[in-house]
Amino acid sequence: MIIQTARNVTLQPEDYIDDPVQFTTAWAALKAARGQSIDTSRLHAAHLIERPQPGPGPTEIEKCIQRVAVKTRDLIQARRSNLPPAA
Repeated sequence: MIIQTARNVTLQPEDYIDDPVQFTTAWAALKAARGQSIDTSRLHAAHLIERPQPGPGPTEIEKCIQRVAVKTRDLIQARRSNLPPAA
């Protein structure tokens, strides 16, 4: 029962954002159930963790989107050139 409650807490952290002690306790219970310990001094709120900034160039998905856009424009242009003249 305790493990299930701890699992529910850790799976919905947004519900416990105002009560970090409850979230930390649930996390510790889950780790203890696996025979692991935690150092609570190393746990930080997610909004305090510095995330890396995106790189200066386009990402792989942006490159893919650009290639798809070019190919799509080429296909549309090819179809338009094969249409009969408007009456």
